[in-house]
Amino acid sequence: MTTFNSAAATAIKATATGATSAGVVSIPGLAIGDLLLVVDPPGFAQGFEEVVSVANQIQQTANLDWSTVDFTFYLLRGV
Repeated sequence: MTTFNSAAATAIKATATGATSAGVVSIPGLAIGDLLLVVDPPGFAQGFEEVVSVANQIQQTANLDWSTVDFTFYLLRGV
């Protein structure tokens, strides 16, 4: 049996400053399951979790000091 869900996804644009090491980057409004598509500036995407695991946060997985970097995150909700 095949099913099709035609519910629309919601695009999210969020900005935040990176953390001093691996850990929490606070972004109010993010929901568990939001899918990270793009990180700007380029080259930093591998340093963040691909799917939001804690509401209102994205986890910086890179153990690097990115506290001086202003990021723009593009995510999808409902996919």
